[in-house]
Amino acid sequence: MAFSKYLKALYGAGEPIYVERIQFEGYSRPRIFKELKKLVDSGELKRFDTGIYYFPRKMSYGEASLNPRKVVELRFLSDGNEVYGYVAGISLLNMAGLTTQVPNLLELVTNNETTRVRDIQVGNQRIRARRSRATVTKNNVNTLQFLDLMNAITPSILDETERYMLSKYIKSSGVTRDSVTRYAGYFPAKAMKNMMASGAVYELT
Repeated sequence: MAFSKYLKALYGAGEPIYVERIQFEGYSRPRIFKELKKLVDSGELKRFDTGIYYFPRKMSYGEASLNPRKVVELRFLSDGNEVYGYVAGISLLNMAGLTTQVPNLLELVTNNETTRVRDIQVGNQRIRARRSRATVTKNNVNTLQFLDLMNAITPSILDETERYMLSKYIKSSGVTRDSVTRYAGYFPAKAMKNMMASGAVYELT
């Protein structure tokens, strides 16, 4: 199979391709870069950023550029099979319906960050990536995200609507008391105090 056909079969158009993930017939890293350059020079492949490429999707108005959110998701959150990160900070509060504030950067917690916290730019998206307190998996991601939410809220200022939204978020996430007990030790004591003060503990099954 030709190198370009291999990439297209694996990723398709409009999907981020990370060089570090490419494995093709024992090709060395320099050879992979050489093949990628050929595809870029021919116009078949586009370079999004250092080490990130994509096959442009053909649209009625021309070629669509790569969506930065897809790059962010693959790098920090999930590859579609494994889960290794989650949204946190103001973006999480917004997702849970606890604020209407729209953040100017996306805060993420991920296994794929070695430093405690780092700000980076992915396309036009500003990212604050935090190293996960515990290894994130598809089995515990909802629990870790819930505990992060508890660490971020201020129970005393939650109004009736926000308490309802918090209850709705907990029920939809499927977080249990057992799972919270298992991972609570990875978070500051503040998270558990806020969980009690907000009444969120009574929503857990």
